[in-house]
Amino acid sequence: MFTKIKNIKLLVLAFCAFTLQVTSQEVKSRLQGMVDIPIPGASFSMTYDPKGGPLENVKDISGYAYVFNDYRWEIEDLKMKKNGAVYSADFTVPKNCAFMAFKFYGNTENGLVTDTNQDTGYMLVAFKEPKVKMPGADLAWATFRNKDFNGQFGGYFKDFSIDGDATEYWLKKEVKDHGDRFPEFFDTYFDVLKKQKPEKFQELGSKFLADFTKNMKGLPEEVYTKVHHIYLFDLKNKTKADSLEAVIEKQFPKGSHVRFKAYQKIMPIQDAAERNKVINQFLADFPNNSEVPPHQKYFYDNIVKMQFGYYFETKDYKTILAMIPTMNFANLNDAYHQNISKALYLKVVDPAVIETMAVPMIQQMQQKVNDMSYMSGLYWSPNQATENAKTQLNNELVIQIRMYDILKKYNEVLETFALLPFEKRYEKASINDIHIKALEAFNKPILEVLKNAARANTLSEGATAKLKELYLKEGKKEADFPAYLEQLKKENKAEERIALIDIAAPAIKVQSADGKTKDLALNSGKIIVIDFWATWCGPCKKAFPAMQQLVNNFKDDKQVEVYFISTQETKEGYKKEALAYLKEKGLKINTYFDLVKKGGGTNNASFTNYAQIFKSSGIPRKVVIKDGKIRFTSEGYSGNPGQLVDELTDVINALKNE
Repeated sequence: MFTKIKNIKLLVLAFCAFTLQVTSQEVKSRLQGMVDIPIPGASFSMTYDPKGGPLENVKDISGYAYVFNDYRWEIEDLKMKKNGAVYSADFTVPKNCAFMAFKFYGNTENGLVTDTNQDTGYMLVAFKEPKVKMPGADLAWATFRNKDFNGQFGGYFKDFSIDGDATEYWLKKEVKDHGDRFPEFFDTYFDVLKKQKPEKFQELGSKFLADFTKNMKGLPEEVYTKVHHIYLFDLKNKTKADSLEAVIEKQFPKGSHVRFKAYQKIMPIQDAAERNKVINQFLADFPNNSEVPPHQKYFYDNIVKMQFGYYFETKDYKTILAMIPTMNFANLNDAYHQNISKALYLKVVDPAVIETMAVPMIQQMQQKVNDMSYMSGLYWSPNQATENAKTQLNNELVIQIRMYDILKKYNEVLETFALLPFEKRYEKASINDIHIKALEAFNKPILEVLKNAARANTLSEGATAKLKELYLKEGKKEADFPAYLEQLKKENKAEERIALIDIAAPAIKVQSADGKTKDLALNSGKIIVIDFWATWCGPCKKAFPAMQQLVNNFKDDKQVEVYFISTQETKEGYKKEALAYLKEKGLKINTYFDLVKKGGGTNNASFTNYAQIFKSSGIPRKVVIKDGKIRFTSEGYSGNPGQLVDELTDVINALKNE
């Protein structure tokens, strides 16, 4: 077989004279201590110094490694310890590891920031012994750095990569040195052939597979299914694919290919009862056990979602209670979010009934938070998967608190609060109000909760009034309260630089309440604050008290104008409804109405242009404009009025000081 494979013409590259060892030795910037000849099973400690790199000002830095282990890609966490301004990064080379590439990252307010050494990588090749690389080293070296194969590694390289010729060179070396392992990476060889020889791909690919399939006897099903996939989708040879499929079904009657075909029959079924019947038969024929390959585990995740949803809709709560102990964390979280939380919010199921399922689900999630069910390929490292699970659990605990509040079970409210990390307890003003209500139900002191909420800038109007009342009871002056409140905010507030932008602002034409149209003067030299909202948008209306406060704060400031623009309305009478709502709530703000586009029934003529810029049509949408340029924007509402007022105030002041 391999004699014929070698007859497929490969380009031999003269310029590939550099060695793997030299490349690893040249990495001397922010990561020190990578050993020249890492041996599988050995441990070593590196030092990572973020100074001068993208993570220099990031508070908490973590790291992981993409590892090519026994011809399969895996992801391993680095053991990171901070020592002053630098970090030690300990790593144990896996038993059959051939290659590793390290990546460092930190979470910031602007998202995940990573360091891969100016796009040249922190990479090492493993050796059996000096000058003898581990099997798979050349294959990993060839594919990890090639843009056509690097997509699975989370954008490790953005601009730097080797070309197809270099990949071909190292792949040829792997075939030469480890031909006995060729069935484990023949599909990669085939992909390179497809990229390198597109004009001869059909001819060479057909010869390649014809030769390869002569020697497949005794190979695992995975190899057969890969060949079948290539025949069917790459070479478009259905005759060969069908012939091979018959062989697969005969040799592996309960294997992954037959399992996949059985799973496919489930998805198109529209009738929920019939689909559930087919699901149960699928589970009987193909139980979720150790024989299921990792890439098919998602079958069972989807099935659990469908079954839970079906039993929830049909009110078969007894079956749901039996399911809960068998579900992994990810399944539980999805089911809680899609069914429990939704039903509670829409008020379609009695909260007391919801409680019977929600309580054991949360208990199971607490027990299984470390079960790694969020691990999926190379998307997350184990640490990242666990942190995500903890975040999801905290989110569901907040929903649980809302449920107990509805049920007036204030002891359970306080017990659930105790399960949350400190910072999570003070993220939302509405949750702070529940916390305070529960404490008051037992005549417990609320001052510290109020102060912590103030420090997080998540006080509602009612909570602010309570804090003020307690402040005055201490004999302090009402005139000093605003300064006291500001001081509390500053205690936990780090100095933040306002992230201003600079984008040309599309023209905005609106209609006033009396039906007159006007063009907003966006280039007047004033600072224009625009709030796009709609009568159907709950968060838009919840943010209005904070926006009213902003209007009040700047009502005498001739440099600032605030416009409220109703947009994306479709029902008749929306203007009347909008004005009635503002009057009912006592809001003293003037709202305008976006115009209707030609041929459309929705009043979003101006907002559409902004939605295209931000690649989102979500509202509420705040936009701050100066001199005809969009300088700041935000979408949504956190539920914290103080944060919204402060954010927009900081933007306005920053623009004033330019």
